[in-house]
Amino acid sequence: MSLIRQAVESIGAFGPGRERDRARALDLFHQVLERMERALEIWQAFRDSAPETGDRFTAVLWMGAEPARELHALYLENKTAAGSLTELTGVRFKDSLNLAEDLDIVQPYEQLGPKESGRDRAEKAIRIQTERTEKLKAALAALDR
Repeated sequence: MSLIRQAVESIGAFGPGRERDRARALDLFHQVLERMERALEIWQAFRDSAPETGDRFTAVLWMGAEPARELHALYLENKTAAGSLTELTGVRFKDSLNLAEDLDIVQPYEQLGPKESGRDRAEKAIRIQTERTEKLKAALAALDR
């Protein structure tokens, strides 16, 4: 079972005295979703303008500092929200070093493969970020009913 689904079940089990906790959890999840959608936009913009050739090391060298910095900031904001969601739901969304994949923002720092271009990496990032975003949207739909 995904961490998001576990959190949804936890929130769904909140008793009548926890309306504020439920509202806070929903607000946090919506903020996380907004950041995930913004990350998707950044990756799509990069894909649409990625050169066919360039540095062979990481996508950040192709993408540039500003978009990479924004992705990192989104990641850090989601990491903070994950801590708050853990406190509210009891579901551990992060460990001491990282954020659970369910809420993670795809970063451009990973080494490119031998024949992988920046555009290839952008396509992969878009696919992963889209999957994560859709899972969160589905979970929120269940909570918003």
